[in-house]
Amino acid sequence: MMRVVTHVLLAAGVVGAVPSAGRVTLPVVGDAAAVSYGYRLVEPRASAIEGGVRVPLIVFLHGSGERGSDNEAQLKHFVNDAGSEAFQAKNPCFVLAVQCPADERWVDIALDGEGKAKWSEGLKTKTSPTRALHAVQLAIDEVMRTKPVDPARVYLTGISMGGFGAFDLAVRTPQKFAAMASICGGGDPARAGRLRGLPVLVAHGIDDPVVPIACSRTMADAVRAAGGSVTVREYPGVGHEAWTKAYTTEADGVLTWMFAQHKGAAK
Repeated sequence: MMRVVTHVLLAAGVVGAVPSAGRVTLPVVGDAAAVSYGYRLVEPRASAIEGGVRVPLIVFLHGSGERGSDNEAQLKHFVNDAGSEAFQAKNPCFVLAVQCPADERWVDIALDGEGKAKWSEGLKTKTSPTRALHAVQLAIDEVMRTKPVDPARVYLTGISMGGFGAFDLAVRTPQKFAAMASICGGGDPARAGRLRGLPVLVAHGIDDPVVPIACSRTMADAVRAAGGSVTVREYPGVGHEAWTKAYTTEADGVLTWMFAQHKGAAK
């Protein structure tokens, strides 16, 4: 028997301080033990959502180094910055960051003899998402039900393992998002046709030793071949941490591009 999703909001979000914390529980079949995933939610200043105003939601998928159970490590890259007074004053929004457990991944990926992910081989999309990615889907739905989110401005992005997760989630529910940005990630080129109507951005360091830039280039080529729209950012002399260059609000930054996208707008 399937149990309904449960959600617990643990603390009120304070912009510029600690994002609010919650948990989402996967549906349970039979006598299986309940499995829940922690998440954090950056919230805009109260003045930004007065009078029924709805603001964007950014869904952020962290990399493998931020996996765990503390519901804190996933704040390391981008999330804390997005909760700052300066960021929220310019771009009021919600930011959702679910934490993937240490023994799981956002995507099913081939492993080597030591159990390490072989990112260079890319993805072969499975019928169902991983448990962790399903938790992200449920958390998105919960936030959209309970917060003043603009459904035409839901943005998906991720770094490294999260970049692969962003592609995987986007091909499963492209209608959910206004845009998707994968940073030093990759995906399944065989499913690129699912992204035909979704603005896609890939960003990658040319000298990345962990996830070869070919992973992003292959997906960019596949999206274009399928008739989709893709923007490419390549950073010479940059290794794996391409997110330090990508997540800026400068003219050529991923965030500037992202906030310019609006579901239903003319492409």
